[in-house]
Amino acid sequence: MQKHSEQSNRSLVTCVRLSKETRDRLAQMGNKDQTFDDIINVTIDKSLQTSCNDDLEETMSDEKEEESF
Repeated sequence: MQKHSEQSNRSLVTCVRLSKETRDRLAQMGNKDQTFDDIINVTIDKSLQTSCNDDLEETMSDEKEEESF
């Protein structure tokens, strides 16, 4: 799985409306050196990786069940 490229951050900028609570929660997830864009992309990458791992585990489990028949 390809991770988000820092270079693509520079090509287009958009605004996303967040509540102050959500902004504060995002800030707590990162460190001083990270932008909100960095924090969001790290979170997305982790989520996608987890999703792919879950899909792989499910596929492997299904294959094991089929082999036992």
